[in-house]
Amino acid sequence: MTAHFLGVEVACDGPDASRRCPESAAISPSLNSVTATEVRADGRTDGWSRRRRDGRLVDLCPNCKPAP
Repeated sequence: MTAHFLGVEVACDGPDASRRCPESAAISPSLNSVTATEVRADGRTDGWSRRRRDGRLVDLCPNCKPAP
């Protein structure tokens, strides 16, 4: 049996620190994306954003990211 690395999944951190994402959203990586950085780049093309919250970076899906 041979095992293959499948890459990573990046999930939404929710609209704020006390609530989870109502959609349980996750970025669907392309076949060429194997690192978290590459998967996040895929997500940005779909409207995902990355913000700082409580001293750390969080990933937000289009439904949870704050309005501009």
